[in-house]
Amino acid sequence: MIKLIKNNSFVQGTILYTIIDIISKAIPFLLLPIVTRFLNTNDFGILTNFNVVLQIATVLCGFSTYSFLSVGFFKFKKDLSQYYSNLNYLIVIMIIVLLLSVLLFHNFFDLSLNIGLQFQIYGVLSGGAIAIFTLYSTFLRMDNKIITFGVLQILNSLLLAGFAIFFVVIFKWNWEGRALSFLLGNIFTVLFILFLFQKSNLKIEKFDSKKIKEIFNFGLPLVPHSLSFWFKSGMDKIIITSLLSLSANGIYSIALTLASLVGVFTTAFFGAYSPILYKNLTDIEISTDKDEIERIKYKLVKYTIGYLIILAFVCLISFFIMKSLIPIFFSGDYVKSVDYLPLIFCTLFFDGIYSIMSGYVFFKKKTKTLGFITFSSSILQMFLTYIFVKQFGLIGAPYSSVLVAALTALLIFMVSQSIYKLNWYKIFNV
Repeated sequence: MIKLIKNNSFVQGTILYTIIDIISKAIPFLLLPIVTRFLNTNDFGILTNFNVVLQIATVLCGFSTYSFLSVGFFKFKKDLSQYYSNLNYLIVIMIIVLLLSVLLFHNFFDLSLNIGLQFQIYGVLSGGAIAIFTLYSTFLRMDNKIITFGVLQILNSLLLAGFAIFFVVIFKWNWEGRALSFLLGNIFTVLFILFLFQKSNLKIEKFDSKKIKEIFNFGLPLVPHSLSFWFKSGMDKIIITSLLSLSANGIYSIALTLASLVGVFTTAFFGAYSPILYKNLTDIEISTDKDEIERIKYKLVKYTIGYLIILAFVCLISFFIMKSLIPIFFSGDYVKSVDYLPLIFCTLFFDGIYSIMSGYVFFKKKTKTLGFITFSSSILQMFLTYIFVKQFGLIGAPYSSVLVAALTALLIFMVSQSIYKLNWYKIFNV
């Protein structure tokens, strides 16, 4: 085992990313039982609705800039500073557009989510800060600067937790304090990024309308794709709030938050795997040796199957851990969240299949196909959630999630297979 770790950079990277993610994810997990003691399920339901605004803002401000950087990192490395600068310019443009939209349509959002104008603005600014933070994190990951990446991730978690304790626990500002902690924590993270930027090999380059157009054309078809994740989680929360109650929304949101423990593994894996995947796909594109191409494809199949086996194990273990810990650390109606975990973990497994197979579609820039599949599936889930929740109650939400996740995983597998025709049977014949 020690020899394997020493001789395999992928294993080393996965272990380092796992350690980083465990630390950065452990902080908000440890904070959750503390915060819920100061917020009842109704308050947590409103906070969840604020997170819906935050998620939409993050998607629209980010505009798939991180995917553009990941996919093209090895292609335009000589022009990296020019592209990185213009990726940030696009994020700033999107922040301004969203702020203007909020000022015009804040009454509609207030009616749907019970979130006033002030906190809608907080959500947009927080989402913009997260987009800048995620873009720089992507650069660090692709450039294999794992230690700096880890420092940035952990610092962000500490800032968010510190402000949450300050506003919610000490000042008792309820869900509003938690929302404010998102804003200040992410803004301070961006300030730290500006400090790191000065010491990096990147430079601030001039605004280039051609590059902005190139990035925009890449990201625009992915807006439905990215928003589909909001439809799948955000619309679920709105439907649950409308048909059931804010309390039910809070209970379900706690289950989703706790299940995100699986993200420790998936984030670590993709942190190490993404550069390898895109580097290998670049090699496939430029290679003329058929044997070499098949060898690379075989290696990618091994990584994928290994990932899915481990992911299934992680989901199973995580369920038993959460089932044991929830009654210990939570009280009252929050304990009911354990009933929804099995279906949520099944959904996360199918999402894992989607995530690893979508990399091939991203690389080929088949963003319209990706956007169509994910957005269509999210619309389907919205309708199923409405029907199932109305018919079966709160359990209907995870039922619709797992059905749509399985269908989406199947469709994206078929599309990626049509692009790169990987031989899945060969690995079982060796």
